[in-house]
Amino acid sequence: MAFPVLWPFPQPSAHAAERSRPRIGLALGGGGARGIAHIGVLKLLEEMRVPIDCIAGTSMGSIIGGLYASGMSVEQMSATLQEIDWPQVFSDGPPRADLPFRIKEEQRVLLNARVGLDRGQVRLPMGLLEGQNLLLLLEELSLPAASVHDFDELRIPYRAVATDLATGSPVVLGSGELAKAMRASMSIPSALVPVKIDGRLLADGGVANNVPVDVVRQLCRPDAIVAVNVGAPLIATEQLNSVLAITEQLTNILTVRNTAQQLSALGRSDVLIVPELKGLTSIDFNRAADAIAIGYAAAQAKRRELSRLATSTETYRAYLAALPPIPQAERPVIDFIRIKHDTRLSDRVIASQLRIKPGDRLDPKKLNRDLNAIYGMSEFQRVNYTLVRENGKTGLVVEARQQDIGPDTLRFGMFLGANLKGDSEFSVGGAYTMSALNPLGAQWRNFLQLGGNIALTSDFYQPLSEEQNYYVNPYFKYEQYNLDLSNETFAISTGFRVYRSEIGLEVGRNLDHWGRLAFGLYRGAGRNDFRLGQPSAYEGAFNTGGYSLRWTVDTLDNLSFPTSGDAINLIFRDSLTALGADREIRTLDLQWIHASTWGQYSIIPRVRLAGKLSGEAGIQDLFLQGGFLNLSGYQTGELSGQYAALAELIAMYRLNDASAAFAIPVFAGGSLELGGAWNDYRDVTPNSLIPAGSLFLGVDTFLGPFYLGAGYAEGGNASLYMRLGKLF
Repeated sequence: MAFPVLWPFPQPSAHAAERSRPRIGLALGGGGARGIAHIGVLKLLEEMRVPIDCIAGTSMGSIIGGLYASGMSVEQMSATLQEIDWPQVFSDGPPRADLPFRIKEEQRVLLNARVGLDRGQVRLPMGLLEGQNLLLLLEELSLPAASVHDFDELRIPYRAVATDLATGSPVVLGSGELAKAMRASMSIPSALVPVKIDGRLLADGGVANNVPVDVVRQLCRPDAIVAVNVGAPLIATEQLNSVLAITEQLTNILTVRNTAQQLSALGRSDVLIVPELKGLTSIDFNRAADAIAIGYAAAQAKRRELSRLATSTETYRAYLAALPPIPQAERPVIDFIRIKHDTRLSDRVIASQLRIKPGDRLDPKKLNRDLNAIYGMSEFQRVNYTLVRENGKTGLVVEARQQDIGPDTLRFGMFLGANLKGDSEFSVGGAYTMSALNPLGAQWRNFLQLGGNIALTSDFYQPLSEEQNYYVNPYFKYEQYNLDLSNETFAISTGFRVYRSEIGLEVGRNLDHWGRLAFGLYRGAGRNDFRLGQPSAYEGAFNTGGYSLRWTVDTLDNLSFPTSGDAINLIFRDSLTALGADREIRTLDLQWIHASTWGQYSIIPRVRLAGKLSGEAGIQDLFLQGGFLNLSGYQTGELSGQYAALAELIAMYRLNDASAAFAIPVFAGGSLELGGAWNDYRDVTPNSLIPAGSLFLGVDTFLGPFYLGAGYAEGGNASLYMRLGKLF
């Protein structure tokens, strides 16, 4: 079936020139980052005055083809793709600094990956990434054509090719939202979550039809087809040495076979271009300039064949004049905003995250940040927008879809530490969270940790307003942990097992996404059981009770290897006998971290000052020092006292390219440290400060940050560390 092509009625001379030339279709294949080479091919086609009457694309070919068909110039595409922050595009949600504060706190003990629990059934995600940021990028780039829902009415008729996961057959997308069609065509299996369109679950079109020659032939009945194949070749036997290589090979087998079938249908009048992309993989998006140059060179190599399709200057001008006008990147004034979602949240809770209001002019970048803020609430699978015209007014429709795994989720955490002195730490944890329990977004979270340290916590977080500014958070927690003291005041080399439980209520205000003020009341009890070493009078039961004030700031971009932002934690605790405590003691604890980056280098100053203001602390409330990057050379908690201080400068160098998508960050670093722990403030003197330092290698793995380091502290204290778990 031929699809109609709608052209403005041209002048007779232009019409005659148009009729005298051959009709030409363009088939752009998939290949991930290798597909950026299509831009170089388009550049040469324009220089040779080769007119394009229709375009069909798969995966990255669908994106390049869709943007070109919508009116984006080769120069704009080339500049844009070289400026994009690809690691951010291939991540989900906002930068960490823009996450809700509660999510930031969870990240300190839990991994980002989650599974769903629905009526006792485990539901796994359908991909490693949702592709939220990729979709928002495509919506921004295709905004001028946002009102076009019939792809025949784009500047050049266009089709995107995806794969129906239920049947394995190709699906040709010729209508709907252009950005969503391109995103569906690039739904790399297992990496990006499939896109549901018209009831069908759509994945990467490369699985079914990687170079859509047949789609182009049907679309505009061309006299000649220019086909561009950027697919990766099969991997040689000697390189099939890992599960990742074998998985990639299985995908490539499907792609290579359907590509060969499509290319076999090319005729004498058609032109096949195969860029020499050796050394450039499907994830090398940071090498856009190289890919464009390679594509241009490959088209140059086919210049003789393409010259048969080239037209005269007059004919090419007539072709351009006959095209619909290039849509203007107009930023309309938004007259109304509508929220569409399928969760238990109130519409106003979602709308409160939007800074754009009726009467404002659309700013795509600011809107994308707002949509990502909604996505960052962790209730949604996808958050995107469309523009509509109703009764002469322009509306912004924000669509938020509930997570496919459901609102009730299970997340895990892990910590592993060891050194050459025979000390080791190991713990695993899991948190079961029931979300969106009411229209304001209440959450009930239960956390269990097992290992050397045991913890059980349960808390109910209830926002008090649709803006999510104020909240109440009743909680219960129980914990067990070892406390080893090497302090003469509390007996040398004495070890305890501490058991403590606490109930409390926290009331607070979220300061946008950057900070929090909180007031808490608590009541608890516990005991210190003698474990090893010399018997101690500090063994026995204890009771706690009082109130706390806490000010927290967290704008760090990463908890494993921060390169920007700040973290401040200031806690005042007042233990009162009137609230059940055995003794009255007031303490203040300040911690500050700042991260800055220049190129591959990062500098992280870190300060801690803690101590009692009045009273006498029990051993369970002493401030602990020691461990990796905390007076390195000493073991974790080896130093303790009623006062503690640490001044530290951490330097890191990233060993691999920070601009590469999907790259696992690898760092080399070191630290200079100065601090100590004391029981009497009069003991805090310059001579009592302990100098220390470390050298380390770090890798940000999917299980969390892994560190291998060596530390030394004055007095001959040295240790080698192996650690899996977050530091900041």
